[in-house]
Amino acid sequence: MTLLLVGLLVQWHGGGIAGTARWPAQQAVFLAWNSSFAAMPSTLWSAITLLGDAAVLMPVLALFVLGRPRVWAAMLASVPAGALLSTTVKHWAAVPRPPAVLGHTWFKLIGPALYNNSFPSGHAISAFAVAAAVLATCAARPRRGSDWLLITCGLLVATVIALSRVAVGAHWPLDIAAGAAIGWLSGLSGAALARYTGWWHWLFLGAGRQVAGAGLMLWGLLLWLRPHETLTCAAVLGAAGLCAMGGGLALLASGKRLRPLPLPTPLWRQ
Repeated sequence: MTLLLVGLLVQWHGGGIAGTARWPAQQAVFLAWNSSFAAMPSTLWSAITLLGDAAVLMPVLALFVLGRPRVWAAMLASVPAGALLSTTVKHWAAVPRPPAVLGHTWFKLIGPALYNNSFPSGHAISAFAVAAAVLATCAARPRRGSDWLLITCGLLVATVIALSRVAVGAHWPLDIAAGAAIGWLSGLSGAALARYTGWWHWLFLGAGRQVAGAGLMLWGLLLWLRPHETLTCAAVLGAAGLCAMGGGLALLASGKRLRPLPLPTPLWRQ
């Protein structure tokens, strides 16, 4: 429905997707949001927007590998669809970013200025893909209060991460909406692949646990070595690296091969 609404808006205003950066209404909304978000410290927004990087966000949740490996498998399986859609649509739409249209003096810019391939927001795709993968795996049929609490928190965190792209001056509001929708579809595709296929059993439950563990250990090490701009960003990278290292170490230390879980019956066969 969100993507349909975006398409109708583009059709109504004309000028194609690239023309959305010139809409006075969108520019006004962007400037209003960016000005409102400026009340929070820039270092905080830098740390929040860093979580929109899938290479940082997924390791934060690496401890799911220990108790709920299917959750992390769902996140991992959502990467191909999200990356393909993000790259393809960005180059097809070729929407200029706010610094290329408004200049640097009209709004608060945090971090380096970006000029091209604004639509859709890749960070919004990553945030909502992870949220959808986790929620579709852990709370697909919410019944208890804890399920609804998880859904609320997941959507809230994903929304804040997505909105941080407006706060740092990197994306238009329409980029955020389209990215959230594409990310949601990508996350659901990953959850379906993890639910109805057993590709991840070998990697997280079988003999491949050592490979997965070594991969997570290396991932955590690379995060620790990654350059950072602020102390808050360093804290985020450090925490993400620690989670990845912890999950990887636990997989490496568990030499016992676990029995694969039975696959559920697909919905079309029920």
